[in-house]
Amino acid sequence: MTNTLGRDVPNSADQQSDSEQSDESRRSGMGRRTCLKGLATIGTGAALAGLSPGVKAATTAERYEEYFDRFDTVLDMSEAGADTNANECICPLLKEYAADDTLLMFPPGEYLMTEQFRFTGYENFGVVGNDATIVPGTVEEMEGRSATEGTFNGPTRLFRLGVTYSPGDKLLFEGFDFDFTAKHSGFRAIEAYVEKDMLVRDIDIVGQHDIGSFGPALFSVTDPDGIATVEGFRAPDGGEHSENTIGTIWKGPTGVLVPGSHQGKLWFRDCELGSFPDNGLYASSLDGRVVVKGGVYKNSCASNIRLMADYSYIQDATVVVDDSIEGRNQPGIRLDCGKHLWVYNTDVTLSDPSGHAIVVKNDVESARIQESTIAVGEGSSNHAVTVSKDAGEVDLFDSDIQFEGTGNAISIKGNNDSSDAPVKLLRTNISGSGPGRHGRSSIRVTRKGVVILDTVIEMDGTDYRRGVDVLGDNCTIDGGRIEATHHPIVSAADDTTLDDLTLRSYDGFSGLKLYDGYSGVTVTDSTIYNGITDKGTTDLTTDNLEFL
Repeated sequence: MTNTLGRDVPNSADQQSDSEQSDESRRSGMGRRTCLKGLATIGTGAALAGLSPGVKAATTAERYEEYFDRFDTVLDMSEAGADTNANECICPLLKEYAADDTLLMFPPGEYLMTEQFRFTGYENFGVVGNDATIVPGTVEEMEGRSATEGTFNGPTRLFRLGVTYSPGDKLLFEGFDFDFTAKHSGFRAIEAYVEKDMLVRDIDIVGQHDIGSFGPALFSVTDPDGIATVEGFRAPDGGEHSENTIGTIWKGPTGVLVPGSHQGKLWFRDCELGSFPDNGLYASSLDGRVVVKGGVYKNSCASNIRLMADYSYIQDATVVVDDSIEGRNQPGIRLDCGKHLWVYNTDVTLSDPSGHAIVVKNDVESARIQESTIAVGEGSSNHAVTVSKDAGEVDLFDSDIQFEGTGNAISIKGNNDSSDAPVKLLRTNISGSGPGRHGRSSIRVTRKGVVILDTVIEMDGTDYRRGVDVLGDNCTIDGGRIEATHHPIVSAADDTTLDDLTLRSYDGFSGLKLYDGYSGVTVTDSTIYNGITDKGTTDLTTDNLEFL
């Protein structure tokens, strides 16, 4: 327990007289019990800013009561002297009162920060606001990542809570707006390294990050057994490219960075990121799991969501590119490496595309895209899904693709030899009017052993838009309906197996075209409009075919 306003008595105070300690208590405030009384504007009922009386307010109040029980010391920072009108910097008070088992609470107001607040090696620490806004100083000149001129001085971070060599253990950080609306006021709002437990919730970055330095947030869980949550972190205004700022960071800021030190499990729930130059959410650790649940990610370059650790996944998220930047690559989702990566029930919409919707890179051992919706609008040679040449096993199940682009809806690359891992498409529907001038086929396969099951393709675009080009050996297409302007299926590979299909060209071309120089094609139990064009394949097997 404490007998000062949220600060444990130092060892030297053990020698103070009783009267001196009483004077100190009268000067600085009260013990924890009285301090809680001072938090009435923070934690009770309808007094919560923006909340009307009722269930939601009561739930929030209960949350604060839970926080009170978690910490030995709870401090109302306005009672401690924090200026609620952003006239005086709060950093001296943060440095004075930050301690283990301490919760610093900020009632409604605006709070000025003109330097970085750094606190490391803590066991249990919290900073919570209620309708509280952090207003940083501004930067006129920078050297590296530090401000040298302006009202802000030093490293361009605001809250630095732990470092790699001295992380915290448990952290609570919640309920702040960061006002970046002034020119040259974009900072890293929070950088947190913890070993075991972190909850960051309801953080709003207001205004564009515009100084060309650290992006708004970095989170890392350094213990493999640690689990942390970031919920409702919102930076919808994105960041400026460095070439248009006073900073020199490469390309520009990343929206949220998960660094290589991350070893545990980190949840991102219902977050929102706008357009950032160097990835939106970038999980760069090879060892730490990242889960993205819900949220909206828009218009970032390099990728909007980028994952690269085993068992990481994206579920119920919305990814949007509706504002392309000339000369920049803006993919929706990028899976870089790892095994058992998963994209589930996620909506990826590229109405103004400048990159592919979902990219599976070479170092991915296994990945699944399931029950997701992908839409690609008119644009240059972009794909909805692309599987890189040396990627491992990939499944695409129960998903819908609306494709108006000029590339391939699905591009499955490979070496066409025994090194190719299997790729399977199941109940995948592709439709649209995208022309074929930069990639005639809706699905292009150059990998050995690809399996396409119960798939429907309806592509009526111009420029000889096709259904499936099979350029990899031992591929199977079984079940479904394929309709396209040009040939529904073109096979230029050995040992292609086609079964239980309906193949129709909207412009009257043959339903199936086979090239010479290949052998072992089998076509059974199918309905084929306008017959088969066979340019000289050998060992062709057909059975129970209906020609219309």
